[in-house]
Amino acid sequence: MSLLEVINLTVTDKRKNVVIVKNVSFTLERNSCIGIVGESGSGKSMTSKAILGLIHPSLKVTGAAHFDGKDLFQLKSNEIRKIRGKRICMILQDAMSAFDPLSTIGSQMSETLCENLEISKKEAEKISIVELNKMHIKEPVQVLKKYPHQLSGGMLQRCMIAIAIAVKPDIIIADEPTTALDSINQNEVVKEFQRLRSELDTAVIFISHDLGVVQRLAQTVLVMKDGKQVEYGEVKDVFSQPKHEYTRYLVNTRVQLTKSFTEAMRKDHV
Repeated sequence: MSLLEVINLTVTDKRKNVVIVKNVSFTLERNSCIGIVGESGSGKSMTSKAILGLIHPSLKVTGAAHFDGKDLFQLKSNEIRKIRGKRICMILQDAMSAFDPLSTIGSQMSETLCENLEISKKEAEKISIVELNKMHIKEPVQVLKKYPHQLSGGMLQRCMIAIAIAVKPDIIIADEPTTALDSINQNEVVKEFQRLRSELDTAVIFISHDLGVVQRLAQTVLVMKDGKQVEYGEVKDVFSQPKHEYTRYLVNTRVQLTKSFTEAMRKDHV
């Protein structure tokens, strides 16, 4: 039995009677990663937020999302809150805006851990230090005293991942977590997601437009365009023999970019 099974997820704007996401279906197994790829506005983030009930009241969600014997779309708000943040965590794209600028990193980490793990503030602080250490953050005690604006985007991203790891969820939804990072920090974040899966048995929904990152992390991939699912299957099959015209375009574009970069690097070293 799959950890999560999404069936015909559809999101409609009730005010305009416009379908934003149409008939998206996929399964997620325990200790696996699915990559959701597509250009901006393709419906990737909307799909993930709909699963967690994090969309505007004017939007209507239909279909089903079966998790632990329950359909998430049928749960009341207090029931979904017990799952959201504890069993299914979400790591947002913009780490800077995800943190409260007026509170220290330590107070925000402690608040989240106390709420979800039902532990004391002192225990939460100890766990925060341990998890920041795992993320290879130097001087974690000092980092906990800092405010978000005092840390880089890469550091904040790793702090968010540390919070998710500490909660030990069944599923982590990562919404473009490497987009705002340089290549070195991107590589570090990808390594942490790989470690996360291997050590905690956590499943990951990884949303990205970076096919290279998805190839490294995911076993299956869902390709979206204009709110629709255009291709879905194992990463090796989709990327080596794409069936849809749009998937072929994405794959060929990446091949061309990689080729241009490789040739430029070769010229620089001649």
